[in-house]
Amino acid sequence: MPLMKPKPISPKLHALIDYGLVGSLLTVPSLLGFSDSVKKLYTAEALALFVYIALTDQPVAVKPLIPFPVHGKIDPFNIGQFALQTFLKPFQADRKARLFNVGFTALASLTVLMTDWHGPTKTNP
Repeated sequence: MPLMKPKPISPKLHALIDYGLVGSLLTVPSLLGFSDSVKKLYTAEALALFVYIALTDQPVAVKPLIPFPVHGKIDPFNIGQFALQTFLKPFQADRKARLFNVGFTALASLTVLMTDWHGPTKTNP
């Protein structure tokens, strides 16, 4: 049986992308002048995601409590939530916010699909 080549995004790179996505949720809405309701929603989501990422067992974790493969099972639900919020009134009323949300969802989805969920972590190098 041939060995399967691991996916190109390591746990460390996945976490760095996640932290970058959190940063984008905290900065892009203000830079692009999104409504206060969109900015508040993204701020709450960013804070929740930051905690979840920081507590996942990956090489740049703050405290590795959540196994990395479990993070991989939760991510699709987060992505689904981002996809669905595209249809909320504040996003429908603001084309820039809607496009950002679709792009964010696509990037997060691609990251999940390309991640090696069994790569080295902080507790399992």
